[in-house]
Amino acid sequence: MFMKKIFLLLMVAILLPLTSSAIDLQPNQKLLGHYTTDDLTLGGCWGMSILKGTRPIATDLTPDELALYQGSKIVAFRVGLSLSTDVTRVFVIPVAPNGDLGEVTEWSCNVSDQGWNIVELDTPYEINLPSDYSLRIGFDYEQVGTAKPISAVKVGTTYPTYCYYKDKWSNYGVNAYGNLSLQCICENDNFPQYVLRMRDMTCKNSVKTGDDVPFQFQVTNLGIATISPGALTFDVAIDGNTVSTITNPDAIVSEYTTITGVVNSTGLAAGLHTLSVTTATLNGEPIEEPVTITATFKNFDYGYSRQMHLVEQFTSTGCTWCPTGSANLQNLCNMRSDVAWVGVHVLFGSPTDPFATAQNDSIESCEGIDGYPEGTFDRTMGINGTDLYGVLSGLSASTMSTFLDYVSDNGPSWATVNINSKFDEATRKANIIIDGELVPGFDGLMGADAKLTVYITEDNLVAAQVNQGTVESNYVHNGVLRKSLGTATGVALNKTGDSYSNEFNLTIPANWKAEDLNIVAFISRPLRKNALNDIYVTNTNKRKFGEFDEPTVIPGDVNGDEIVGIDDVTALIDMLLSGSQASEGADVNGDGIIGIDDVTKLIDMLLKSN
Repeated sequence: MFMKKIFLLLMVAILLPLTSSAIDLQPNQKLLGHYTTDDLTLGGCWGMSILKGTRPIATDLTPDELALYQGSKIVAFRVGLSLSTDVTRVFVIPVAPNGDLGEVTEWSCNVSDQGWNIVELDTPYEINLPSDYSLRIGFDYEQVGTAKPISAVKVGTTYPTYCYYKDKWSNYGVNAYGNLSLQCICENDNFPQYVLRMRDMTCKNSVKTGDDVPFQFQVTNLGIATISPGALTFDVAIDGNTVSTITNPDAIVSEYTTITGVVNSTGLAAGLHTLSVTTATLNGEPIEEPVTITATFKNFDYGYSRQMHLVEQFTSTGCTWCPTGSANLQNLCNMRSDVAWVGVHVLFGSPTDPFATAQNDSIESCEGIDGYPEGTFDRTMGINGTDLYGVLSGLSASTMSTFLDYVSDNGPSWATVNINSKFDEATRKANIIIDGELVPGFDGLMGADAKLTVYITEDNLVAAQVNQGTVESNYVHNGVLRKSLGTATGVALNKTGDSYSNEFNLTIPANWKAEDLNIVAFISRPLRKNALNDIYVTNTNKRKFGEFDEPTVIPGDVNGDEIVGIDDVTALIDMLLSGSQASEGADVNGDGIIGIDDVTKLIDMLLKSN
């Protein structure tokens, strides 16, 4: 069983802009739809023999999308088809906030061309709906066999597409393709000249103090006028303080236009900051109702290198493709030594998985897993749009390795993770201490509610496993999650200043082999449901039972007393003047060179801490 969203993404068709079907609108006309370009999908996005015959298909225009069009008249539909098929009806249905459907208004038609088809309405439909109502727009098409005549295009926000089947409306399941290719031509003699909207603002996620913060966003004018280059100005602010003004370099017509900019982080405190862009003037006049869009970024003085990457494999002995996923992960581990591979076993299929636990079920549920074999990588949904939640049986080791490199390069670690453990074979008692250093401003960067999670895993476990339809009786399972200490979702960090230390004591069951046990510890955002964009891991470490980590080197701790203070400034200056051997903590700015810049950086750190 594969994860649905990934499976669908693999089937996304190539976009084909059919400019030959473009329409010239009258001055009092505008297109209304989830997107208003002429793009269609070449290969279609759906086709099932179970749906053969005449089928209604539709999508809902939201109250926000309809706001500009209240009082307008729909005079025609544009129906986009990937393949020629008969379209015999177009219709609209008001939709109340609770989902109740109103009266259907419909028009018969007879169009069938591949590309865009225009259906002119003999009686226009006037949009006069309550402000919180949606409007379902749709058409009837003929489904022949497994042909794929329906087009959907991934532009902007994706909204559900619905099909009427077995006397009810159901989600058509094509969200991965985008929005249904259906648009309305609306007329209104009083369309406003300018109605500004902004969306999709992003900026660099983590920035070292003094570095630039590049950002971008999209803007459009829903009115009928064209905005000339340079006619629209925006105020750019950090934490509410205006730092620059930018303008639109290109004309803004009716589609969303991307605008880029950059600000500098010099002088910002370590922690989370809000970058905002606000419309300021248009054609030299102040905008009466400004529009603002925001994004956040993290500013830091220094970060730690990532020790290891957490890879959680969701698997089961009854999953026939899971061994393929395990093989791909083993190849990844052969490529690099910084992978902490944890096998989270759950109940699925047959034979029953002997390693499944209630804790594992909790982890699976919180991480939104809906298929196997699936993997998560540092629990991140991606940095700057990159996404590697995926089906492990289809991910090569090189693809996974490239993503882990991307995480390391773009996501500094805000903490170190040291693992020290003792185990008494006679009593089966184990003592585990996880400690480390936190960067200044850790709570602002990672959140005061960040969690420490400690997994106990075991290698060389033998159990029956389905493998591509065949049951292997003596399959060897590695990295099997035995227990999460504290809770499945982690425990609070026991902080003291810019460091932490958490201690765990437990009794190891007799059937767990101590020589095959591992400790995997990591610091992350809290693991909870419906928070897939906010559960990322900042650092991970892995050790065998009985192994000890060396103390963490603290940037600025020149004299080695594990405290960064004025004594370290003196020690660093003495070191530079005398030419004596440098300590690891003397490279304060992390550039690999011990010099006067490190003195400046150290003084700056101390001033900020006070």
